[in-house]
Amino acid sequence: MEELTRIQIVVFLQSCDLFSHCRADEILRIAGIAREEKFTAGEHIYQPGGAADDLYCVVHGEVAVSEGEQRRTLGRLQTFGVREILCGRLRAGSAEALADTLVLAIDAEGFFDLLANDIEIVKALFRHLLDQG
Repeated sequence: MEELTRIQIVVFLQSCDLFSHCRADEILRIAGIAREEKFTAGEHIYQPGGAADDLYCVVHGEVAVSEGEQRRTLGRLQTFGVREILCGRLRAGSAEALADTLVLAIDAEGFFDLLANDIEIVKALFRHLLDQG
């Protein structure tokens, strides 16, 4: 898997479910704090009790997210690890790469800095969360 260019990151984030209500200028700011992380099949991304210090957007591959009896398989353009960040709690479940996987990781602290300085990103995030509910 090659590294993504800045424009590829922006285009990807524009299509990602969590940021579907964000404008282009907001996506540019989010892209500025996103970093690529690669995981091999079977590798844990996070485990229960771990710090919730990143949220993730799947670029390529598949991820199994488990919490209690619930297990979801996520793929391209889907996000995970968001709820714990927003709640400020430790990871309640686990995430494991089912295949070689590339994600964009967004640091919680940087994300909250963006939210603190841009109410429009906050509004877009709420619109997405309400659409899910």
